[in-house]
Amino acid sequence: MNENNTVLREAENKVFIEGLLIEVRHNEWKNKEGLSIELDIETAENEVQTVNGMSRYKKKDGTDNAIAKGYQTIINDYKSVDKHGREGADKVRITQGKIGLNEYYVQGNLKSYPQLTTNFVNRLDANEDFNPRAEFDVELFVKNVAEEKVKGEETGRVNLNGYIPLYGGKVIPFTFVVTKEGSQFVQNNFEKGSTVNVFGKIINYKEQKVTTKTAAFGEDKKEITSITKREYLVTGGNDPYDEDSKNAFNPDSIKKALTEREIYLEEMKKNENNKDDNKKSGFGGSAPNNKPSKPVEISDDDLPF
Repeated sequence: MNENNTVLREAENKVFIEGLLIEVRHNEWKNKEGLSIELDIETAENEVQTVNGMSRYKKKDGTDNAIAKGYQTIINDYKSVDKHGREGADKVRITQGKIGLNEYYVQGNLKSYPQLTTNFVNRLDANEDFNPRAEFDVELFVKNVAEEKVKGEETGRVNLNGYIPLYGGKVIPFTFVVTKEGSQFVQNNFEKGSTVNVFGKIINYKEQKVTTKTAAFGEDKKEITSITKREYLVTGGNDPYDEDSKNAFNPDSIKKALTEREIYLEEMKKNENNKDDNKKSGFGGSAPNNKPSKPVEISDDDLPF
């Protein structure tokens, strides 16, 4: 292991999305200092990817923030299927998206969902090639590799579980699923604590099928079945980085980041509980406590090394 690699660098974390702009949603922050935006982009039949962004209007030095300006251009000028129909809607491309997590507590339970974010969205010109897709290229610190099972039966695929280091020394847990063709290689080569680079497709498939049950008398009965598939499918990757490589993530730095993550989550949970207490009492309630009630310890089972 590279002993000098003590600072946890941000992982390569790239998302590429190209498709038809279905809908644009946005809201301004309560303090009027910035805005959030949410885009639905159709990348294949029955597949729509939702991409999020948020930005302050001004930078710390008081100058205009180009990211917020870009979002406002999308809101004001981009044409969506929702408002202009399929023929009039813009085709868009994202080349600097990222994988993240949307996390929050509801009644004491942590809800955690994959989330795609971006700062920039480009419109395609009429003469540009249009290649609808949703893909990722990500570095990962491996926790483990496990057989994928559906209803107790092995599928021939494996789940690749690990951690993605983000900006500022933070990490998020994330699970990818590996194709049958690549599963044996991943099982044989991706060891706990190794740093790997994988790439593949973002699947977000949703379809409703309507079948008709013929009646002997009266009206036929229509039955609606929803088919949903959401996964980050690894279609390829490289050999793990050599543990002495400057690009290999330092296990001690990962462990430190995981401890900080647990503290952060505990504080988030307390804040959610305080909000509930305030709702019950109408006012007052217990004072927020930003310190964990007890030292946070990471179980060996949770560590990828």
